[in-house]
Amino acid sequence: MCALMSEELYPGIYFHTVSDERFKTNQIEVHLVTALDQGSAAQNALIPSLLRKGCEKYKDFTQFNRYLNSLYGAVVDYDVEKFGDEQVLSLSIISVDDRFTLNQEPVTEQISQVLFQMLLHPVTENGMFAASEVELEKKALIDTIEAEINDKRMFALRSTTQLMCEGEPYGLSEYGTVEQVKAITPASVTRAYHQLLSSAQIEILFVGSGNAEVCKQIAKEQLRVLSRSKSDVRLTATKLHAPLERMIEKTVQMEVSQSKMVLGFATEIPCNTRELYALRLMVIILGGTPMSKLFLNVREKLSLCYYCAARLDRTKGIVKIDCGVENENIEKAKEEILKQIEEMQQGNITSEEMKNAMLSMVNSYRTVNDSNASIESFYLGQILCGSTNSPEEEARQICSITKDEVIWASKQLKLDICYILTGKEV
Repeated sequence: MCALMSEELYPGIYFHTVSDERFKTNQIEVHLVTALDQGSAAQNALIPSLLRKGCEKYKDFTQFNRYLNSLYGAVVDYDVEKFGDEQVLSLSIISVDDRFTLNQEPVTEQISQVLFQMLLHPVTENGMFAASEVELEKKALIDTIEAEINDKRMFALRSTTQLMCEGEPYGLSEYGTVEQVKAITPASVTRAYHQLLSSAQIEILFVGSGNAEVCKQIAKEQLRVLSRSKSDVRLTATKLHAPLERMIEKTVQMEVSQSKMVLGFATEIPCNTRELYALRLMVIILGGTPMSKLFLNVREKLSLCYYCAARLDRTKGIVKIDCGVENENIEKAKEEILKQIEEMQQGNITSEEMKNAMLSMVNSYRTVNDSNASIESFYLGQILCGSTNSPEEEARQICSITKDEVIWASKQLKLDICYILTGKEV
């Protein structure tokens, strides 16, 4: 696979290419990256769903979809994500490369044109997003927010983050709150849209086998209308989470058949450092695979929980360990989880554990190359972390980590919070 190629088109607007001849399709994504802020999160979160409705040339959604179908079934999608302290709003399109069309039609050029038309010339009425469409998408966004409680495991993890990172942008929802969504008007969301175009960091990624130069030239031509200067762009950065002065212990009662426990740890290990690779490997050894310490001991050997896993947010240096557990086993499970961390801190890590963890991570990096989408997602994460490393380079870094470095990483874990979601008094 070819490496990431990047170019700044205009202040704060970057075009990235990953060319791979194995694919028969091209995927183009535009990401608007802005600070995650309580006052603007809900407004911003609504924008991608409004942009994907069409453009000035194709204002009718049915007509727009017919046009996409004529481009060999081109698919438009959108997303709203939280990446550290940043909110990432995405609009994408994917279709077959020109080489595989029946008559060598310029599909790459056509999907590039329509993507930037959607971004810069969306469907509006009297200069604003249509009230009917705004109300429709508000209901959909509210449904998304309210549905978060249905997945109790993810609800517990999100609640842990909110408590652990209270006062930090990372503690906010990328969707805002229901009340904030309800307060959105066509005028307010239109203002938010124009504010994003003028000040957000814009990352454009082209992944596929086609001619990226065609897309890049269209991007330069279309985005010139923004007339941005360096002073207009609000560059964002994620701050590492600092350990709390006092550990939080929080128990929440809800209608659940199985209790959930989440332990949140601060590490203060920054991105793009050798120490972070050691932390990543440590997390995998601790609770990242069916061969990890938490799975083999807490779940299998002692049968204290239904699942027990560790995960890392590299942008914040935060490690979370979560498990599904019966009420009577909550304290036992917590004690055993902390014991397994202590075991690592004391150097009780076998060569087999190191090897298995490295193989697991190397395999996960190999699978990045399986699709346009996974490549695009990987490199967006790299870009936002300030790295250009390929999956192969990341794998080499992991394989160079020593046992002593993993032990050091385990000693950086500082328990910030113990969150318990239960159905009755514990």
